[in-house]
Amino acid sequence: MNLNAQPSPTPSAVPRLLNWRLFLLPLAAVALGRDLWAPDEPRYAMIARWIYEHGEFLVLRRCGDLYPDKPPLVYWLSGLLGWLSDWNVPAMRLVSLLPMAGVAWFTERLAALWLGPREARWAPLLFLGFALILWNGGRIALDPLLTLGCVGALYFAARPASDVRAANRDALLAGALLAVGMLAKGPVALVNTGLPLAAWWVTRLRTSGPRASRGVVVLALLLAIAPVALWAVAASLQEPALWRPLFFGQHIERAAKGTAHQGPPWQNLLQVPLLVLPWSVPVLFGFVDGYRAWRAQRAGDAGQAGLARIWLWALALFVFFSIIPAKRELYLMSAYPAFALLAAHRLVRAFERGFVGARSAAVPLGLFAVLGLALAIAAPLAELVLARESLQDARHEFERLSAAYPSLALRGALSGAVFLVGAALGWRAWRARKFESWASTVAATWAVGVATTAALLLPVNDVVKSDRELAAKLAELPGEPEAIPFYNTHPEGPRFYGAGPCVSAPVEELLDGRLETRAASEGDDFAAVVRESNWLAKPAGERAHFRELAHIRVGSRPLVVIGAGPAR
Repeated sequence: MNLNAQPSPTPSAVPRLLNWRLFLLPLAAVALGRDLWAPDEPRYAMIARWIYEHGEFLVLRRCGDLYPDKPPLVYWLSGLLGWLSDWNVPAMRLVSLLPMAGVAWFTERLAALWLGPREARWAPLLFLGFALILWNGGRIALDPLLTLGCVGALYFAARPASDVRAANRDALLAGALLAVGMLAKGPVALVNTGLPLAAWWVTRLRTSGPRASRGVVVLALLLAIAPVALWAVAASLQEPALWRPLFFGQHIERAAKGTAHQGPPWQNLLQVPLLVLPWSVPVLFGFVDGYRAWRAQRAGDAGQAGLARIWLWALALFVFFSIIPAKRELYLMSAYPAFALLAAHRLVRAFERGFVGARSAAVPLGLFAVLGLALAIAAPLAELVLARESLQDARHEFERLSAAYPSLALRGALSGAVFLVGAALGWRAWRARKFESWASTVAATWAVGVATTAALLLPVNDVVKSDRELAAKLAELPGEPEAIPFYNTHPEGPRFYGAGPCVSAPVEELLDGRLETRAASEGDDFAAVVRESNWLAKPAGERAHFRELAHIRVGSRPLVVIGAGPAR
């Protein structure tokens, strides 16, 4: 017996500050602290706004152009929230914030079902603390609602039932939640839910006890598929151009060809350890524990079945989204509750043994130290580095930030101080072998640090990331253009912020004479927005027939606003 090991606390001794609901605050800070940032958020917001401003609920449009990419549920809900709040962006982001809270609740329930009460305390806050969730859970997006539907469906499909009636009810609830996922992002919901269920069935890890009747299972599947299928048929009947993309192009063809977001098979292997920070080491060792549990279960140890199910869930989705050509970090969001469950098991096991390894402590505390120092010295260091002649463009952007926020250095120092203090307190707790206090300090530091940084620094970045300034410049232009064409840049953000009738236009118009024709027909009402590189590719003699009304950078895109008539 190790007399030096610290006694493991009972569940009631775990700090009450570790209530996962408090860990929604960093997500809220990310949602409240900034404008819409391209490319996805302005597009989603404008599609949602178009629905309610034009009364088109079946056929989705992107600034008037047909949008065949995704089902409508996220746009319906975020548009409703915007319509009720006079297009308040934080209110529209509730379409993601509330589902993230729901996923955390299901993660807690799954931990209680398969692992234990202490894991049920840790798993949801680990999930909410993953870097991927913190960054994407507070923005208008499709994947949070998709994840809620898929994880909720898995919970009800896997929950043991007391009798056939309860099993039938859970099957129908699983079907209803799967329908939410289908209406949020389409057939990928069947993958996110079906692959783990198939893995459990093949490995004989199905839930024991009474099962739903076949008729109810069929009804649950119909309930899952019917809403999105009915919408797709109705939308395609109204707009026949939607038949192919909705029933083939945007899921089967896109996944097989990988025409968007292509990546190598090992991309997720490189990305996921970063996206589960600061809990990368518990997730990694949790995977090892899950594999061992699967092996033990196959050898007859029924007590390892819950952990084995979690491991198969995470593994099935990880492998599938690594094999398909299309790669994007958000595609794996439905596996992150499983990552959190594995990490929670590993942490609680370490607490019970009275030992947390140096690697487990070094990763989050080292991350906090690096972040703290970077934030504290970023502004003074940038001032020094950007004084070089070769960095004039970057210096100009930094000067824009500093002019809008003279307190930039102080904001960075305050944000950095939170991480540095947290790193020191966490190191002290680990050195004192107070391992649960160490983990609590890591969780609290990460939450407070992210919330502080979001509140102080995300609004600063609006100066270069938001379309609001461009929208204001366009709104001040004289004339009343019927359309403001955008060439090789996005019109949705400026249009959402009131710039007028911004629309996408083919970049070929810049060189084939159609731009001159458009300008001649509209006269003083003409205005357009062009990516600077495309504008400079136009011969100087042809550019001389237009006025350059403004130069502005939005994110990484230098843009030029042009009007009709020769340069003045």
